[in-house]
Amino acid sequence: MSQKKFLSDKKTAQQTISISPALKEWIKRYVNVNHKKEPNDERFKSVSSFITYILDNIMKLFKEGKTIEDFKRVEDQEYKDFFDKFTFKATIPLYEMVSESNRYIPISFDFGTRFLLAVYRLYRGMYLKQKVTEGWQLLFERFKNRVYPSNACKELRLDIFPKENKKYGTGSLEFIGKQRNIHFENCKFFAGICGLLGVKVTDFHYSSKDFYCRLDLIETPLAFREELMKKERIKLLHENVNFIINYNRLLNDKDKFLWINIAEDSDLFVCFKSKNAFNKWIKIIENDLHKFGTEEDFLNKILQFFNKIHWISIENIKDLSFRIEQCLKNNEQKDYLIEYLSQYSEISQSDGIYRLK
Repeated sequence: MSQKKFLSDKKTAQQTISISPALKEWIKRYVNVNHKKEPNDERFKSVSSFITYILDNIMKLFKEGKTIEDFKRVEDQEYKDFFDKFTFKATIPLYEMVSESNRYIPISFDFGTRFLLAVYRLYRGMYLKQKVTEGWQLLFERFKNRVYPSNACKELRLDIFPKENKKYGTGSLEFIGKQRNIHFENCKFFAGICGLLGVKVTDFHYSSKDFYCRLDLIETPLAFREELMKKERIKLLHENVNFIINYNRLLNDKDKFLWINIAEDSDLFVCFKSKNAFNKWIKIIENDLHKFGTEEDFLNKILQFFNKIHWISIENIKDLSFRIEQCLKNNEQKDYLIEYLSQYSEISQSDGIYRLK
């Protein structure tokens, strides 16, 4: 039976404690801000009421076996509600596999940017009255509660260095992951978040072997602006992400990542080294079209294949009309194309437009 049962709960006893001026000011500011939000809340009537509430509830949690480390791992409800709108539970091996193809793809302007802007607005809403670096630290600690420890994060650390005689403060973000591709995507995400907060990445240190990254950071004037300034923040976001997905890094990686990046450039086209190479690939395409498609769509799909490797540009897919790209005009690849299509259809041509009958 606890001793507290025999003692009064009336607030008559006094306890003097020594705290730093910074902590005292922090508590005072926190109570004042929340008293303005909830003037009838007894917890924020005074600093004394707030400290009494905190100590009383902390002691109850200690009695239940909780520790300070447990509190550090608890995700607050506001953050949970926010991230639940954008996250889902996924099977790590599957997500690790599918995320590989996205490795050197920039953060898109649609869902990805909308999510990052939502994070920015969350930051501004919570920490508008805080000092810039203090706001970063608070945002980081709350975010860390959600992702660390986890099956995707081994270590996460933010160090902020004093300005001293410099105009802007600096810092570094270190992140150790547990899966290669998910870790790389998270590196892009952190760089993007920094950009939206007005923080510039000045260097990126990365080890694919250890799943380690460190972003070296510096404040920019955007960090001190209360306006959204969306265009400028998105510009800095992409500059930051380019530290991670630039061609200097890509060219040391697998060939397929370069091919993914150049595939949509219509000024380039695929050139087979030999007729045998062409026959091998067209046979693979054919087999799948016969196995999974219909005979009625066969020529339609074949034209789509040649369109995707930039040999032709389709005029009208319904009447199977197309133009042969200029780059093929004096190239033996054109002979491959005409010879192959002639096996399945008569070809007519008028004013540079070809049609299959």
